[in-house]
Amino acid sequence: MYDIAAEHAPAIGAAIFLVVSLWLALRAVSALARRRVTWAVTLVETYRATSAITKLAGVLMLVSGVTHLALIPSHEGITGVLFVINGLGFIVLGAAAFLTGWWRRPAVLWLVATVVAYVVWTVAGWETPDQIGIACKLIELVALGLVIRLGHPGRRTWPRRLWRAVAFPMLVSLATLGIWVGGLAHPDALHAHPGALLQPVAEAATPEQRKAAARLLSDTRTSIARYQDPATAIAAGFKPGPASSAEPLRHFENPANTNAVLDPNHPQALVYVQTKHGLRLIGAMYQMKRTGQWGPDPGGPLTQWHQHEGICLSPFGFEFSFETPFWTCPVGSTSITTPPMLHVWIIDNGKEGPFAADLDKTIQKTLQRS
Repeated sequence: MYDIAAEHAPAIGAAIFLVVSLWLALRAVSALARRRVTWAVTLVETYRATSAITKLAGVLMLVSGVTHLALIPSHEGITGVLFVINGLGFIVLGAAAFLTGWWRRPAVLWLVATVVAYVVWTVAGWETPDQIGIACKLIELVALGLVIRLGHPGRRTWPRRLWRAVAFPMLVSLATLGIWVGGLAHPDALHAHPGALLQPVAEAATPEQRKAAARLLSDTRTSIARYQDPATAIAAGFKPGPASSAEPLRHFENPANTNAVLDPNHPQALVYVQTKHGLRLIGAMYQMKRTGQWGPDPGGPLTQWHQHEGICLSPFGFEFSFETPFWTCPVGSTSITTPPMLHVWIIDNGKEGPFAADLDKTIQKTLQRS
């Protein structure tokens, strides 16, 4: 559901470069301090006097700052300007953590503002959440928790303790929910819908690919016409999936067709829709055997496969939800990713087309009422 945008990849290198550079710089300064270089001795003593929590919080803010600066080329307008301000702010605060005592309150405000701004940007659709952005928010949330932990002991009255105990979990929940909503509402170009990763294909189909796509549709329609009656499909080895009032589409899968590859005579599943007069056959589904194994696409971008990723299932096979942005599922459920699949709709699927990952919602509602 959340991939790494190609233009965001340089941020990974920048973060690694920063960590390595800090380690090398620390080794170099320590070597100079052993030679009694005054400024180096002062820096080493200051570093050693800094608590472990402060060190970690400072480094995390430095990593976030460098990451933001590395992402500037891929962001334009006001977002790019904010990335400059944000990156420089985190670098200043990260350095201040080792050198001053005033940095904690500004750091809390800066971290909270950054996380909230990211949530607003993703929910509004101005930024598509990806693994780099989510990892950056996770780093900032950890840094925030550490900074809050560093609060002055003498000021830890019960109202302050209560506020800290409530505010931080609320912000984590807000960030999780916001990124989740943003990803669901605004999937990127490689997702047909949240959790449905599309096969990379060319932008336009050639005349030959258009003919091949039309042939696949015709062959599939002709082949599965014999299964209009679900009882016939069951007799042929297709096993009906679980019925649900929330999901009108039902997939009848045939284990005997597992090894077939885009064979209209042996589809992996048949798709029915629940109408007022019973189940109606509306399409077939082809599926590969392994995750990440894209099937043949004779129609190029017209016959684009997709795989469902990050689906949380209970031990009893019931779908709970998608994974959270921090790659977790509800307690008791497991995340799965399905092998790639290709739907072929033998009915008019409106603007979505005969090979879309989903049945057009308007068409679906019309069928349900029929």
